[in-house]
Amino acid sequence: MADQGDMMQAVGETIKPFVPMKHIPHLVKSLYGLNVESCKELDSYDDKNYHVIVTGQSENPYIKHPEEDGYVLKILNKMQSKNPLFVEAQHALINHVAKNGISVPHIVKNLKGENMSLEKIYHSENITDSTPFDFYIVRLLTYIPGETFFNKPVHPKSLYNIGKVLGKFHNAMEGFHHRFFDSYTFLWNLTEVERLREFLVGVQDENKKALMSEIIDAFNKEVVPKYHKLRKSIIHGDVNESNIIVQEIPGQKVASGEPRVCDVSALIDFNDAVSSYTVFDVAICIAYMSIQCKEFDQRDVGGHVLAGYLSVRSMNDTEREVLKVCVCARIAQSLVMGAYTYYMDPSNVYVLNTAARGWPLASLMWKTPQHEIDSRWNKIIEEYENL
Repeated sequence: MADQGDMMQAVGETIKPFVPMKHIPHLVKSLYGLNVESCKELDSYDDKNYHVIVTGQSENPYIKHPEEDGYVLKILNKMQSKNPLFVEAQHALINHVAKNGISVPHIVKNLKGENMSLEKIYHSENITDSTPFDFYIVRLLTYIPGETFFNKPVHPKSLYNIGKVLGKFHNAMEGFHHRFFDSYTFLWNLTEVERLREFLVGVQDENKKALMSEIIDAFNKEVVPKYHKLRKSIIHGDVNESNIIVQEIPGQKVASGEPRVCDVSALIDFNDAVSSYTVFDVAICIAYMSIQCKEFDQRDVGGHVLAGYLSVRSMNDTEREVLKVCVCARIAQSLVMGAYTYYMDPSNVYVLNTAARGWPLASLMWKTPQHEIDSRWNKIIEEYENL
Protein backbone atom coordinates (compact mmCIF):
# COMPACT_ATOMS: atom_id res chain seq x y z
CA MET A 1 0.00 0.00 0.00
CA ALA A 2 1.28 3.47 -0.86
CA ASP A 3 1.44 6.06 1.86
CA GLN A 4 -0.24 9.44 1.56
CA GLY A 5 2.99 11.08 0.50
CA ASP A 6 3.04 8.99 -2.67
CA MET A 7 -0.27 10.40 -3.89
CA MET A 8 1.11 13.35 -5.83
CA GLN A 9 1.08 13.36 -9.61
CA ALA A 10 4.47 13.86 -11.19
CA VAL A 11 5.19 15.88 -14.31
CA GLY A 12 4.89 13.55 -17.31
CA GLU A 13 2.80 10.98 -15.42
CA THR A 14 -0.48 9.80 -16.95
CA ILE A 15 -2.84 8.50 -14.26
CA LYS A 16 -6.24 8.19 -15.98
CA PRO A 17 -7.27 4.53 -16.43
CA PHE A 18 -7.29 2.83 -19.84
CA VAL A 19 -10.54 0.85 -19.89
CA PRO A 20 -12.13 -0.46 -23.11
CA MET A 21 -15.93 -0.08 -23.00
CA LYS A 22 -16.26 -3.82 -23.72
CA HIS A 23 -14.91 -4.59 -20.23
CA ILE A 24 -17.64 -2.68 -18.36
CA PRO A 25 -20.54 -5.20 -18.54
CA HIS A 26 -18.16 -7.98 -17.50
CA LEU A 27 -16.89 -5.98 -14.51
CA VAL A 28 -20.43 -5.18 -13.34
CA LYS A 29 -21.54 -8.81 -13.75
CA SER A 30 -18.49 -10.47 -12.20
CA LEU A 31 -18.11 -8.05 -9.29
CA TYR A 32 -21.71 -7.05 -8.54
CA GLY A 33 -23.90 -9.81 -10.01
CA LEU A 34 -25.84 -7.37 -12.18
CA ASN A 35 -26.61 -7.56 -15.92
CA VAL A 36 -25.93 -4.37 -17.86
CA GLU A 37 -28.57 -3.19 -20.33
CA SER A 38 -26.82 0.02 -21.32
CA CYS A 39 -23.65 1.87 -20.47
CA LYS A 40 -22.59 5.49 -20.97
CA GLU A 41 -19.21 6.98 -20.07
CA LEU A 42 -19.46 10.13 -17.95
CA ASP A 43 -17.07 13.06 -18.12
CA SER A 44 -14.20 12.77 -15.67
CA TYR A 45 -10.83 14.42 -15.25
CA ASP A 46 -8.56 11.67 -13.89
CA ASP A 47 -10.88 8.67 -13.39
CA LYS A 48 -13.27 6.59 -15.48
CA ASN A 49 -16.96 6.77 -14.57
CA TYR A 50 -19.84 4.95 -16.28
CA HIS A 51 -23.60 5.27 -15.86
CA VAL A 52 -24.89 1.70 -16.16
CA ILE A 53 -28.54 0.69 -16.45
CA VAL A 54 -29.15 -2.89 -15.34
CA THR A 55 -31.93 -5.47 -15.60
CA GLY A 56 -34.25 -6.22 -12.70
CA GLN A 57 -32.40 -9.43 -11.82
CA SER A 58 -29.67 -9.53 -9.20
CA GLU A 59 -27.32 -12.30 -8.12
CA ASN A 60 -25.96 -10.06 -5.39
CA PRO A 61 -27.33 -10.79 -1.88
CA TYR A 62 -26.65 -7.15 -0.98
CA ILE A 63 -28.81 -5.85 -3.84
CA LYS A 64 -32.35 -7.12 -3.41
CA HIS A 65 -33.93 -4.76 -5.93
CA PRO A 66 -31.66 -3.16 -8.54
CA GLU A 67 -32.05 0.60 -8.89
CA GLU A 68 -34.20 1.61 -11.86
CA ASP A 69 -32.08 4.73 -12.38
CA GLY A 70 -28.96 2.58 -12.50
CA TYR A 71 -25.55 2.96 -10.95
CA VAL A 72 -22.22 4.69 -11.47
CA LEU A 73 -19.29 2.33 -11.92
CA LYS A 74 -16.21 4.24 -10.77
CA ILE A 75 -12.70 3.16 -11.78
CA LEU A 76 -10.20 5.15 -9.79
CA ASN A 77 -7.07 6.61 -11.36
CA LYS A 78 -3.80 4.72 -11.14
CA MET A 79 -2.29 6.98 -8.49
CA GLN A 80 -5.14 6.93 -5.98
CA SER A 81 -5.77 3.22 -6.60
CA LYS A 82 -2.50 2.57 -4.77
CA ASN A 83 -4.07 3.61 -1.48
CA PRO A 84 -7.29 1.82 -0.42
CA LEU A 85 -7.32 3.89 2.77
CA PHE A 86 -8.10 6.90 0.56
CA VAL A 87 -11.31 5.21 -0.59
CA GLU A 88 -12.20 4.09 2.94
CA ALA A 89 -11.90 7.69 4.11
CA GLN A 90 -14.00 8.91 1.20
CA HIS A 91 -16.73 6.37 1.98
CA ALA A 92 -16.72 7.39 5.64
CA LEU A 93 -17.12 10.98 4.51
CA ILE A 94 -20.03 10.15 2.18
CA ASN A 95 -21.82 8.25 4.95
CA HIS A 96 -21.30 11.12 7.39
CA VAL A 97 -22.65 13.67 4.93
CA ALA A 98 -25.73 11.52 4.24
CA LYS A 99 -26.47 11.28 7.97
CA ASN A 100 -26.44 15.07 8.13
CA GLY A 101 -29.24 15.44 5.62
CA ILE A 102 -27.26 16.22 2.45
CA SER A 103 -28.16 14.02 -0.51
CA VAL A 104 -25.18 12.04 -1.83
CA PRO A 105 -24.77 8.75 -3.75
CA HIS A 106 -24.91 5.52 -1.74
CA ILE A 107 -22.09 2.98 -1.82
CA VAL A 108 -23.04 -0.49 -3.12
CA LYS A 109 -21.45 -3.70 -1.80
CA ASN A 110 -20.00 -6.19 -4.27
CA LEU A 111 -20.61 -9.96 -4.24
CA LYS A 112 -18.02 -10.36 -1.46
CA GLY A 113 -19.73 -7.77 0.71
CA GLU A 114 -16.96 -5.24 0.12
CA ASN A 115 -17.28 -1.54 -0.75
CA MET A 116 -14.44 -1.70 -3.28
CA SER A 117 -11.97 -4.07 -4.91
CA LEU A 118 -8.61 -3.80 -6.63
CA GLU A 119 -8.95 -5.20 -10.14
CA LYS A 120 -6.50 -6.08 -12.91
CA ILE A 121 -7.83 -4.33 -16.00
CA TYR A 122 -6.36 -4.84 -19.45
CA HIS A 123 -5.93 -1.83 -21.73
CA SER A 124 -7.22 -3.62 -24.82
CA GLU A 125 -10.34 -5.59 -25.77
CA ASN A 126 -8.19 -8.32 -27.28
CA ILE A 127 -6.20 -9.85 -24.44
CA THR A 128 -2.93 -11.68 -25.11
CA ASP A 129 0.13 -12.43 -23.00
CA SER A 130 1.60 -9.07 -24.04
CA THR A 131 -1.51 -6.91 -23.45
CA PRO A 132 -0.65 -4.06 -21.04
CA PHE A 133 -2.67 -3.74 -17.84
CA ASP A 134 -2.85 -1.89 -14.55
CA PHE A 135 -4.54 -2.39 -11.21
CA TYR A 136 -7.40 -0.03 -10.40
CA ILE A 137 -9.84 0.30 -7.51
CA VAL A 138 -13.39 -0.37 -8.70
CA ARG A 139 -16.55 0.77 -6.92
CA LEU A 140 -20.28 1.01 -7.58
CA LEU A 141 -22.47 3.86 -6.35
CA THR A 142 -26.15 4.61 -6.83
CA TYR A 143 -26.92 7.02 -9.64
CA ILE A 144 -28.75 10.16 -8.56
CA PRO A 145 -31.20 11.14 -11.31
CA GLY A 146 -31.39 14.72 -12.44
CA GLU A 147 -29.23 17.18 -14.28
CA THR A 148 -25.91 18.64 -13.30
CA PHE A 149 -25.56 22.41 -13.23
CA PHE A 150 -23.27 22.12 -16.28
CA ASN A 151 -24.44 24.43 -19.10
CA LYS A 152 -27.51 25.49 -17.12
CA PRO A 153 -28.36 29.18 -17.60
CA VAL A 154 -27.21 30.88 -14.41
CA HIS A 155 -29.81 32.60 -12.24
CA PRO A 156 -28.47 34.56 -9.23
CA LYS A 157 -30.78 32.67 -6.87
CA SER A 158 -29.43 29.34 -8.13
CA LEU A 159 -25.99 30.52 -7.03
CA TYR A 160 -27.46 31.53 -3.66
CA ASN A 161 -28.88 28.01 -3.26
CA ILE A 162 -25.55 26.43 -4.22
CA GLY A 163 -23.71 28.59 -1.68
CA LYS A 164 -26.24 27.65 1.00
CA VAL A 165 -25.75 23.90 0.43
CA LEU A 166 -21.96 24.38 0.54
CA GLY A 167 -22.35 26.12 3.90
CA LYS A 168 -24.48 23.24 5.20
CA PHE A 169 -21.83 20.79 4.00
CA HIS A 170 -19.12 22.66 5.91
CA ASN A 171 -21.29 22.73 9.03
CA ALA A 172 -21.66 18.96 8.75
CA MET A 173 -17.90 18.52 8.39
CA GLU A 174 -17.24 20.04 11.82
CA GLY A 175 -18.03 16.70 13.43
CA PHE A 176 -16.07 14.51 11.02
CA HIS A 177 -12.59 13.01 11.30
CA HIS A 178 -10.74 10.21 9.54
CA ARG A 179 -7.06 9.50 10.14
CA PHE A 180 -6.32 9.33 6.41
CA PHE A 181 -6.92 13.05 6.00
CA ASP A 182 -4.44 13.94 8.76
CA SER A 183 -1.44 13.79 6.41
CA TYR A 184 -2.96 13.59 2.94
CA THR A 185 -2.63 16.23 0.26
CA PHE A 186 -2.65 16.19 -3.51
CA LEU A 187 -1.95 18.39 -6.49
CA TRP A 188 -5.36 20.07 -6.68
CA ASN A 189 -5.30 21.23 -3.07
CA LEU A 190 -4.81 25.00 -3.19
CA THR A 191 -1.93 24.63 -0.75
CA GLU A 192 -0.03 23.16 -3.73
CA VAL A 193 -0.42 26.23 -5.97
CA GLU A 194 3.36 26.75 -6.13
CA ARG A 195 3.67 23.39 -7.93
CA LEU A 196 1.74 24.81 -10.89
CA ARG A 197 5.04 26.22 -12.16
CA GLU A 198 6.13 22.66 -12.97
CA PHE A 199 3.17 22.26 -15.35
CA LEU A 200 3.35 25.59 -17.19
CA VAL A 201 4.95 23.74 -20.12
CA GLY A 202 1.39 23.07 -21.32
CA VAL A 203 0.64 26.80 -21.60
CA GLN A 204 1.98 27.95 -24.96
CA ASP A 205 1.18 31.68 -24.78
CA GLU A 206 3.85 33.69 -22.94
CA ASN A 207 1.39 36.37 -21.77
CA LYS A 208 -0.83 33.70 -20.25
CA LYS A 209 2.19 32.12 -18.56
CA ALA A 210 3.10 35.49 -17.08
CA LEU A 211 -0.44 35.96 -15.73
CA MET A 212 -0.36 32.52 -14.10
CA SER A 213 3.03 33.26 -12.50
CA GLU A 214 1.69 36.56 -11.16
CA ILE A 215 -1.28 34.82 -9.53
CA ILE A 216 1.00 32.17 -8.01
CA ASP A 217 3.29 34.88 -6.61
CA ALA A 218 0.34 36.73 -5.10
CA PHE A 219 -1.00 33.56 -3.48
CA ASN A 220 2.39 32.93 -1.86
CA LYS A 221 2.60 36.51 -0.66
CA GLU A 222 -0.98 37.25 0.38
CA VAL A 223 -2.53 33.90 1.37
CA VAL A 224 0.19 31.57 2.65
CA PRO A 225 1.37 33.89 5.46
CA LYS A 226 -2.24 34.04 6.75
CA TYR A 227 -2.81 30.29 6.96
CA HIS A 228 -2.76 30.45 10.76
CA LYS A 229 -5.83 32.71 10.69
CA LEU A 230 -7.86 30.48 8.36
CA ARG A 231 -10.13 27.75 9.70
CA LYS A 232 -9.55 24.15 8.59
CA SER A 233 -11.94 21.30 7.87
CA ILE A 234 -12.48 18.50 5.40
CA ILE A 235 -13.48 20.22 2.16
CA HIS A 236 -15.19 18.81 -0.94
CA GLY A 237 -12.36 20.17 -3.07
CA ASP A 238 -14.18 20.26 -6.41
CA VAL A 239 -17.55 22.02 -6.12
CA ASN A 240 -17.97 22.59 -9.83
CA GLU A 241 -20.95 22.60 -12.18
CA SER A 242 -20.57 18.88 -12.97
CA ASN A 243 -20.60 17.83 -9.31
CA ILE A 244 -23.85 19.58 -8.37
CA ILE A 245 -27.15 17.84 -9.21
CA VAL A 246 -29.96 20.37 -9.52
CA GLN A 247 -33.67 20.53 -10.17
CA GLU A 248 -35.67 23.51 -11.39
CA ILE A 249 -37.99 24.94 -8.74
CA PRO A 250 -41.53 24.32 -10.05
CA GLY A 251 -44.08 27.02 -10.77
CA GLN A 252 -41.71 29.63 -12.19
CA LYS A 253 -43.15 32.02 -14.76
CA VAL A 254 -40.28 33.10 -16.97
CA ALA A 255 -39.91 33.84 -20.66
CA SER A 256 -38.60 31.14 -22.96
CA GLY A 257 -34.81 30.90 -22.80
CA GLU A 258 -34.56 32.88 -19.58
CA PRO A 259 -32.68 31.35 -16.62
CA ARG A 260 -34.78 29.42 -14.14
CA VAL A 261 -34.01 29.14 -10.44
CA CYS A 262 -32.51 25.76 -9.53
CA ASP A 263 -32.24 24.10 -6.15
CA VAL A 264 -29.54 21.59 -5.26
CA SER A 265 -30.63 17.95 -5.21
CA ALA A 266 -27.25 16.44 -4.35
CA LEU A 267 -23.49 16.85 -4.17
CA ILE A 268 -21.46 14.17 -5.94
CA ASP A 269 -17.85 13.12 -6.52
CA PHE A 270 -15.83 13.43 -3.31
CA ASN A 271 -12.58 12.28 -4.93
CA ASP A 272 -10.88 15.61 -4.22
CA ALA A 273 -11.89 15.75 -0.54
CA VAL A 274 -8.97 16.82 1.63
CA SER A 275 -8.26 18.40 5.01
CA SER A 276 -7.55 21.99 4.07
CA TYR A 277 -8.65 25.58 4.63
CA THR A 278 -12.42 25.85 4.46
CA VAL A 279 -12.31 29.12 2.52
CA PHE A 280 -10.66 27.23 -0.35
CA ASP A 281 -13.92 25.35 -0.96
CA VAL A 282 -15.81 28.63 -1.19
CA ALA A 283 -13.20 29.97 -3.62
CA ILE A 284 -13.37 26.81 -5.74
CA CYS A 285 -17.15 27.06 -5.96
CA ILE A 286 -17.05 30.76 -6.91
CA ALA A 287 -14.34 30.10 -9.51
CA TYR A 288 -16.30 27.42 -11.37
CA MET A 289 -19.66 29.19 -11.09
CA SER A 290 -18.02 32.36 -12.47
CA ILE A 291 -16.60 30.48 -15.44
CA GLN A 292 -20.04 29.12 -16.28
CA CYS A 293 -21.90 32.44 -15.92
CA LYS A 294 -22.84 34.12 -19.21
CA GLU A 295 -25.99 35.89 -18.03
CA PHE A 296 -24.44 38.75 -16.01
CA ASP A 297 -21.07 40.14 -14.92
CA GLN A 298 -18.93 37.20 -13.81
CA ARG A 299 -17.39 39.33 -11.07
CA ASP A 300 -20.78 39.40 -9.32
CA VAL A 301 -21.09 35.63 -9.04
CA GLY A 302 -19.15 35.53 -5.78
CA GLY A 303 -21.65 37.86 -4.11
CA HIS A 304 -24.57 35.52 -4.76
CA VAL A 305 -22.67 32.39 -3.70
CA LEU A 306 -21.45 34.14 -0.55
CA ALA A 307 -24.93 35.41 0.31
CA GLY A 308 -26.24 31.85 0.36
CA TYR A 309 -23.20 30.56 2.21
CA LEU A 310 -23.36 33.27 4.88
CA SER A 311 -27.05 32.56 5.48
CA VAL A 312 -26.03 29.32 7.22
CA ARG A 313 -22.36 29.77 8.15
CA SER A 314 -20.05 32.65 9.06
CA MET A 315 -16.62 33.58 7.67
CA ASN A 316 -13.92 35.46 9.55
CA ASP A 317 -12.29 38.66 8.30
CA THR A 318 -9.13 36.95 7.05
CA GLU A 319 -11.13 34.41 5.04
CA ARG A 320 -12.92 37.26 3.30
CA GLU A 321 -9.63 39.11 2.71
CA VAL A 322 -7.96 36.23 0.87
CA LEU A 323 -11.01 35.04 -1.05
CA LYS A 324 -10.42 36.94 -4.30
CA VAL A 325 -6.82 35.71 -4.62
CA CYS A 326 -7.96 32.17 -3.82
CA VAL A 327 -10.62 32.35 -6.55
CA CYS A 328 -7.97 33.48 -9.05
CA ALA A 329 -5.62 30.74 -7.85
CA ARG A 330 -8.25 28.06 -8.50
CA ILE A 331 -8.96 29.43 -11.96
CA ALA A 332 -5.19 29.31 -12.56
CA GLN A 333 -5.01 25.70 -11.34
CA SER A 334 -7.80 24.64 -13.67
CA LEU A 335 -6.33 26.46 -16.68
CA VAL A 336 -2.75 25.27 -16.18
CA MET A 337 -3.61 21.66 -15.38
CA GLY A 338 -6.16 21.57 -18.20
CA ALA A 339 -3.59 22.87 -20.69
CA TYR A 340 -0.98 20.43 -19.39
CA THR A 341 -3.31 17.41 -19.47
CA TYR A 342 -4.35 18.23 -23.03
CA TYR A 343 -0.68 18.74 -23.96
CA MET A 344 0.01 15.21 -22.69
CA ASP A 345 -3.21 13.65 -24.08
CA PRO A 346 -4.91 15.61 -26.91
CA SER A 347 -7.81 13.12 -26.91
CA ASN A 348 -8.91 14.33 -23.46
CA VAL A 349 -10.94 17.33 -24.64
CA TYR A 350 -13.01 17.36 -21.41
CA VAL A 351 -10.12 19.12 -19.66
CA LEU A 352 -10.53 22.11 -22.00
CA ASN A 353 -14.01 22.94 -20.65
CA THR A 354 -12.56 25.73 -18.55
CA ALA A 355 -10.27 27.25 -21.17
CA ALA A 356 -12.54 29.24 -23.51
CA ARG A 357 -14.17 31.27 -20.75
CA GLY A 358 -11.55 30.71 -18.08
CA TRP A 359 -8.68 32.64 -19.66
CA PRO A 360 -10.67 35.88 -20.16
CA LEU A 361 -12.12 35.51 -16.64
CA ALA A 362 -8.69 35.01 -15.08
CA SER A 363 -7.52 38.25 -16.65
CA LEU A 364 -10.71 40.15 -15.75
CA MET A 365 -10.76 39.01 -12.11
CA TRP A 366 -7.06 39.60 -11.66
CA LYS A 367 -7.12 43.11 -13.10
CA THR A 368 -10.15 44.16 -11.04
CA PRO A 369 -8.91 45.75 -7.78
CA GLN A 370 -9.63 43.93 -4.53
CA HIS A 371 -11.70 46.82 -3.17
CA GLU A 372 -13.98 46.75 -6.23
CA ILE A 373 -14.58 42.99 -5.92
CA ASP A 374 -15.28 43.42 -2.19
CA SER A 375 -17.68 46.28 -2.91
CA ARG A 376 -19.56 44.29 -5.53
CA TRP A 377 -19.90 41.23 -3.30
CA ASN A 378 -20.84 43.18 -0.17
CA LYS A 379 -23.57 45.10 -2.02
CA ILE A 380 -25.12 41.84 -3.27
CA ILE A 381 -24.95 40.25 0.20
CA GLU A 382 -26.67 43.28 1.73
CA GLU A 383 -29.45 43.08 -0.86
CA TYR A 384 -30.22 39.51 0.17
CA GLU A 385 -30.11 40.44 3.86
CA ASN A 386 -32.68 43.18 3.26
CA LEU A 387 -35.17 40.90 1.48
